[in-house]
Amino acid sequence: MRSGIVATGLFILALVIRLSALGKFVTIDEPRWLERSRWFMTGLLFDDRMCPSVEWGREFATHGWGCTFQIGYPGVTTMWGGSLGLWLHYWQTARPAGMDLRTFLETMPIHPAIDPQVIAPIQLPFAVAGALFVPLFYLLLRRLFTDQVALGAALLVALHPFHIGLSRIIHHDGLNTMFMVLSLLMLIGYWLRDWPWYWLLTSALMGGLALLSKQVSWFMLPYVLVLGGVSLSYRWQSPHWQGWIEVWRLMGTGTVWGVVAGLTFVAFFPAMWVMPGEVIGTIFGESLRLSEAGQPHYFFGRITQDPGWLFYPMGWLLRATPLETLGLLGALVASWRFFQIGALRSQIARRPVEVALALFVGLLGVFVAAADKKLVRYFLPAFPIIDVFATLGLFWLLNRLARLSHRKIIDRWSTVFVSGAILLSQGWLVLAHYPYYFTYYNPLLGGTHGAVRVMTLEGWGEGLNEAAAYLNQKPEARSLRVVVEMWCTTFNPFFAGRVNCLNSNAGGIMRADYLVYYYNVIQRDLQWMEQWRYFEKHYLPEHRVTLHGLDYVLIFRNPIQHQIDRKANSLPGIFTVFGYNLAGDGRLTLFWQKRGLGRQSLSVGLATSKGAYPVDGLVANPAAPRYWLTCPPLPAFEEELRVPKAIIESECSLSTLKLPPGLYDVQLGLRNGSTTSPVATSLVGLFLVNADGEFMPVELE
Repeated sequence: MRSGIVATGLFILALVIRLSALGKFVTIDEPRWLERSRWFMTGLLFDDRMCPSVEWGREFATHGWGCTFQIGYPGVTTMWGGSLGLWLHYWQTARPAGMDLRTFLETMPIHPAIDPQVIAPIQLPFAVAGALFVPLFYLLLRRLFTDQVALGAALLVALHPFHIGLSRIIHHDGLNTMFMVLSLLMLIGYWLRDWPWYWLLTSALMGGLALLSKQVSWFMLPYVLVLGGVSLSYRWQSPHWQGWIEVWRLMGTGTVWGVVAGLTFVAFFPAMWVMPGEVIGTIFGESLRLSEAGQPHYFFGRITQDPGWLFYPMGWLLRATPLETLGLLGALVASWRFFQIGALRSQIARRPVEVALALFVGLLGVFVAAADKKLVRYFLPAFPIIDVFATLGLFWLLNRLARLSHRKIIDRWSTVFVSGAILLSQGWLVLAHYPYYFTYYNPLLGGTHGAVRVMTLEGWGEGLNEAAAYLNQKPEARSLRVVVEMWCTTFNPFFAGRVNCLNSNAGGIMRADYLVYYYNVIQRDLQWMEQWRYFEKHYLPEHRVTLHGLDYVLIFRNPIQHQIDRKANSLPGIFTVFGYNLAGDGRLTLFWQKRGLGRQSLSVGLATSKGAYPVDGLVANPAAPRYWLTCPPLPAFEEELRVPKAIIESECSLSTLKLPPGLYDVQLGLRNGSTTSPVATSLVGLFLVNADGEFMPVELE
């Protein structure tokens, strides 16, 4: 009864934390998983509905159960959870309005922005599953260790910010960790602690669900062989060793595990019922591609495609809590002391479960480090197991403290002390990083500021919702155009205006009203560098979204007040003018990009105008005399002339031309020495000079 009460309390604690502020923001991958879940659910329910080919998976269109094959990860459990979330959202919003499920799935907006109302419902199943993992983890550990170790480890997991973050979004790392760890503990209990036969089958079921979740889980297949070898080794040292009978029995149970895991894989993956060859072939092909496809990492001061074996130990340290760090250090010291006194072999003989868990952590580290693509979350299945050793280390340290102080009360109340320390310490960390949690980094290593000096900050889009909220306060918010490089899907659902997601040229980016930069992109040099250099060097952000002392999001206002036709106002390979600003006193600022301009200078020529010109005719008045004026770069931009593709501001004062009142058209030219060559297609704009000598732009018709 006590264990049931504790498990219930752990579940409530974990659930309350994971349910708080669901839908507050959306991560970069969630819109993709929502789209995949929609097609997965459509394929399950509507056999006649065709679904298109997909990237990184099925390369052909299909229908029915074939649509459940959406990605080569394979991510099936994620799509089951996403489908459940969609069903909940349908019953909550669409069904009361009389909409049928098929229409709901076909008309639900996802691109370019998902409906913010759908975020919380589709995150809900994952948050519940993440919370359910904590009491299951506790109950299994309680059978393998003492109740105090199980409680301590479960609390560490329940209040671990990184685990909380990953277990409440539509993603596969949280589910994959849950299934791998539960399968591992059950199989250890069956082989090393002689649990009943149904634990073997349940372990295989969990293993099959893990295989359906993510490629990292394929590690379970070789590890089962390793664990079988460990079990055989301990049985061989047992006085009850039965020779080859033990070997054949172990091989038989291992085969049963593999068969049940395989059947689970097939049973919960309908695409395996109709196209098994394509599914298996694609999954292996995608696994090979991902293992060889590195990505840019900032690691110890440099950008690299493969940060090496040190990446995962460093990643764990940065994501660990102070108590986890202290506890693991205590466990390592305890192990070293055993080694020093020559008792290591006897300790290993007495601790088969600890040996099996240590092998899991070590071999998983080798497995994920062998791939070129590395992310800390790939190592997440090892985190709960490391928490077991951290808990053992904390109790060992407390025991040493009790011995040194000769106070039996410390030893007697050790469970209360450790549990209370975890609740207070990690509970405070959870509150401090609410509601994002991904912003957490180990304060013993400097927190966020320490992490940013070591490795890529794993931003998931947190803060972009706040950036959107800031821009939504603008009176003209609905008419604003905003560029968000790479992270538009996390910004778009919360912004009232227009979001431009893809821009491969400076002209497209500089046409926006605002530019939003995310720190994760800046740190890895993935932004369009010419625009970033321009804003970083010459302008301060209009707004910053600062989380834990770090500017996660920077918002820059585009200084160009008047946009112009880039194509008409450019010379290929020489320059492109984006737009201009015109002050009343005649100061004209041109915003342009250097393409190959040598010693020539950018000039503008003014001529009297009769008004607008037809689009298929001349754009400037060729008959009127034209007054030319050189526009040199502003002093702050002179050195930019030596930088390829630099964005430059040039300025000239039109008032020096002493123009009489009237309407003038403005044309670009290239000055070389004493000669100015007009750009024939150019028309910067129409300027009106009034009787007071004030310059005003006139909109072209």
